[in-house]
Amino acid sequence: MTDLRAYQPSFTAGELSPALWARVDLSKYGSGLKTALNLFIHPHGGASNRAGFEFIGETKDSIRLSRLVAFQFNTEQSYQLEFGQNYFRVYRDGGVVLSGGVPYEVVTPYTHTDLRELVFIQEADVMYLVHWKYRPRKLSRLSDTNWTLKTVTFAPSQVAPAAPTVTKPGDTSGKSGYTPTVYSYVVSAVSAETGEESLPSPDDAVTNDLSINGGKNRISWAAVAGADRYIVYREDNGVYGYIGGTFALFFDDENTVPDLADTPQTARNPFPSSGNYPRCATFVEQRLAFASTLNDPQAVWMSQSANYENFGYSQPSKASDAVTFRIKAREVNEIRSMLATKGLMILTSGAEWIVSGGSQSDAITPSAVKIDNQGYRGAARVQPVVVGNTVLFAQDRGGVVRDFSYQFADDAYVGKDLTILARHMFKGRRIVSWAYAQAPYSIVWVVLDNGSLVSLTYMKEHEVWAWTRHDSAGARFEDVSVIAEGNEDVPYFIIRRVVGGVVRRYIERLHTREFSSVADAFFVDSGLTYEGPAATVISGLDHLEGQSVVALSNGNVVRGLTVTGGSVTLQNATTKAHVGLPMVSTLQTLDLDLGNVQGLGTVQGRFKSVAELTLRVEETRGIFIGPRDGGRDDENALVEYKQRETEAWNEAISLYTGDIRITPHWDWTNGGNVWIKQFDPLPMTILAVMPDVTLGR
Repeated sequence: MTDLRAYQPSFTAGELSPALWARVDLSKYGSGLKTALNLFIHPHGGASNRAGFEFIGETKDSIRLSRLVAFQFNTEQSYQLEFGQNYFRVYRDGGVVLSGGVPYEVVTPYTHTDLRELVFIQEADVMYLVHWKYRPRKLSRLSDTNWTLKTVTFAPSQVAPAAPTVTKPGDTSGKSGYTPTVYSYVVSAVSAETGEESLPSPDDAVTNDLSINGGKNRISWAAVAGADRYIVYREDNGVYGYIGGTFALFFDDENTVPDLADTPQTARNPFPSSGNYPRCATFVEQRLAFASTLNDPQAVWMSQSANYENFGYSQPSKASDAVTFRIKAREVNEIRSMLATKGLMILTSGAEWIVSGGSQSDAITPSAVKIDNQGYRGAARVQPVVVGNTVLFAQDRGGVVRDFSYQFADDAYVGKDLTILARHMFKGRRIVSWAYAQAPYSIVWVVLDNGSLVSLTYMKEHEVWAWTRHDSAGARFEDVSVIAEGNEDVPYFIIRRVVGGVVRRYIERLHTREFSSVADAFFVDSGLTYEGPAATVISGLDHLEGQSVVALSNGNVVRGLTVTGGSVTLQNATTKAHVGLPMVSTLQTLDLDLGNVQGLGTVQGRFKSVAELTLRVEETRGIFIGPRDGGRDDENALVEYKQRETEAWNEAISLYTGDIRITPHWDWTNGGNVWIKQFDPLPMTILAVMPDVTLGR
């Protein structure tokens, strides 16, 4: 027999697919895991159990699907909007916004079956919502309890002047050489606030001859609310051309030659009826862009520059006019999402494209549109997420997530398959919702169509991408949305639970993992916190009626509780308690690979036994280890790390940072795997695993 010490100092490959359990030649094998459940991987390498889910409330209608939409006005004002069957509710700072003592609601046209394909983009306190079945709408926030949802009209916001009055103070009709000529004029107004030009007014005309000395026409009009400047156009061969602008309410034309390269705009609504409503939208280069209708799935419409709801155009076109183009490709692939990157990124069902103004233009304009293909992977309908300057998108088929970023050496957008190491999580599955939480751990939270939840720790600059799995007392996850609250990006989930035989859809948010003492640690699901005078009865738990729950009371674990009448009774009084559903976090190492040990060859497939296990931990308490999987009370599989030896019995056991040594049950296995579990509502962070291994024959 031979005794060896193995060492795994990082878990940045996450949970590896069973198809890779023999690939000891991969560099990622040395930092991978066989099982990573209810854990997340730190970008620097360690693995921690996730915090618990804090109960926020039940959706308005638990029978039907709901969806969460993040609305971030600024760092202090952030909201989650609960969209359901023809309504949305507003949540702020972990609570529903009330009006008159009841949840504030806004009526919407969206049915619950259409919410998955609802696409939303936001600027400041305005959000645009699009769905191919509905007219585009604009959501505006005026206060916590004052939101409006209106259909977008797609016309200049500045009102046009009424028809002008044209007179001829310089009448030349009695002069020699007089040739009667009809002069027709229109006037537009320019907004004092935005600089947007209105549509032209109705015309008015006069007969005169301005070619004779002294000839003059005066165009006058009534003031228009919101305008501080006016532009006058004169007709020439059926086309109105620019002849001047003024801040006054009149303009004298002394035979100014119309500039036919500068004409008044023509109004256009590209989305007038069913079959012509856009599927996706984005902001790009100070324009609002829409794309992909049922009747024109490869078309893109971009608004006028800085005038988001104005899709007007001129003849000939101006650089600031609205832009329309279509992607010409081998197949008719619907556009599924757009993003502003190095130009405009367009993801279709069959390919990826970048739209720019080309080498001769700094921006996309009606006369400068260059479309470059970046690949033929094809994207799913779920909207991509952006991590730094990298786009993550789900492929249309195959359960694949790809990253996509510009590489100078290739002068193109390239990327890799981020699910290749964890294909088992995505086989036969598709993503229904995902969101990126940058702070503090750079994690993408992903909900799959089978109700499972997985997370991706992603940090491109350090080549870190690590997948882990999550569950919660048999519940199904249906949606996720991330919003900034304080110093963290906080994920909110819609979780389908069965309580007392009845389906409930709860909104729960991931609790912070930052705490100053063990009493503040929150590691229960669908949980609530009591803080106040010493009490033994903790109430307000009606949403968990009849459920077996666990509590962390003043830093001490209390098990064997059942919610009855919306409350639980503790044996000892508490001033702070977190009560909720228990959560089990599991870490299992891969089969030991020590390389070709000198004189021994590979150790793969050989019998091994872990004689002692050393763990390097951080802020940890209450873990179990063993050579086999098992429950908390499986004395033949798992051994608890005893930490109470030097602690006062009447005080909460403190968290530990450093090395701990545990002697597991003696067992011979082919893999030499180590199981590490956390059953209690306590923090666990594993930085390194160091098993002392005895090799058999």
